[in-house]
Amino acid sequence: MGTGTETGAVRMSAGLRATWRTLSIGAQRGCTAGLHVNATVVSPSSKARTSMTTISAQRATVMTTPLPPTTPRNGRVYNFSAGPAQMPESVLEQLQREIMDLDGTGIGLLEHSHRGPSYDRLLTEAYDSVRRASGLGADWEVLFLPGGSMQHFSLIAMNFIPKDGFAAFADTGLWAHKGEIETRAVRNTRTVFDGASCRFDHVPADNEIADCTGASYFCYCSNNTVEGTQFARPPKVNAPLVCDATSDLFSREYALDAHELIFASGQKNLGASGISLILVKKSFLAKADASLPGLLSYANFAKADSRPNTPPTFGVRVIGLMSKWIADHGGPKVFAVLNAKKAANIYAAIDRSNGFYRPSMRDDCRSQMSISFQLPSDALVDAFVAESEKAGLFGLRGHRDWGGIRACVYNAFPAHGSELLAEFMDDFKKKQA
Repeated sequence: MGTGTETGAVRMSAGLRATWRTLSIGAQRGCTAGLHVNATVVSPSSKARTSMTTISAQRATVMTTPLPPTTPRNGRVYNFSAGPAQMPESVLEQLQREIMDLDGTGIGLLEHSHRGPSYDRLLTEAYDSVRRASGLGADWEVLFLPGGSMQHFSLIAMNFIPKDGFAAFADTGLWAHKGEIETRAVRNTRTVFDGASCRFDHVPADNEIADCTGASYFCYCSNNTVEGTQFARPPKVNAPLVCDATSDLFSREYALDAHELIFASGQKNLGASGISLILVKKSFLAKADASLPGLLSYANFAKADSRPNTPPTFGVRVIGLMSKWIADHGGPKVFAVLNAKKAANIYAAIDRSNGFYRPSMRDDCRSQMSISFQLPSDALVDAFVAESEKAGLFGLRGHRDWGGIRACVYNAFPAHGSELLAEFMDDFKKKQA
């Protein structure tokens, strides 16, 4: 295991954009592990709300249907956006119908009571579909919470870290870094892998992660959308695993059961923004702080069928339909093959460019979801984006704090789009020769 070292507090400032950009093109140095500690302030509050009977969602047999379409229809374009991301047209069309009239009730999806029988059905279907897509059993709770994944870094801390405890973090990029900052607003943290010193070009091997003894949990991002790196398997550390799987959940076979809690916001592989999916082992949930206010308590959401107050009903429906679509098409096992082929097309164009396209990550940590690379100049990036849009390829500009180009090929992204992008990359390079 690596050895933790004392460092200053985690910093996030107005200069982060320049810092991240510098790291993306700077010289590589050796990676180090560091330690960050901060005081905490958390106020105990009222008891959790009275719970409702939890819906029992049983696992269903995955039924495979024909593979997803390889090209968009109805005048739609190829959308490589990091999120909100491209969704299946069949799901969009079903939502379109249901927004006007759900189940022939004369009431639209957005108008139905969250306590009525129609929403009861949609919620049950969402639970069932998530369990089908995940393969997780009855020892796991499935929760739907309003808001994005960033808020869960602090919520998880409040639920599972004692006030004198800490969480261990792998800082593998922008979102992991921001996640640790959010956690440090309420609890102590310890950085057990610091990727900044190697410009975030890889995720750590197990022996690069410092000792996690005493940590309430070890938190990491399975896929780093900005930098284009991805864990091939969950890290093996001496602490419970918590994973932000926002950008690659259900995209491949991954040992979800090795974790205690997995969270993901909806706008990538799960559909709409403004909602998060939480998968948490019941044994871990039993350790949650019971003194938290009801709307901050995961245990309370579990008792209340994810609706201790009016839930984001539309977002729940979208996650349900997206999870069903994934499960119906063979689940993560099938999508792993499809996504690998999409990513391979783009990486092949990078590799045959003789350095014109410069990947941001090491070969052994390349993401299958988020392909990030640099061009020789900002002017060429601007030209690449402008010309790619003329070719019907949208959403390719890299993150504002990282620069370059980023192509995200989530589950619903049509396969042919990656082939067209690879061809465009070849042609663009030739024009610059």
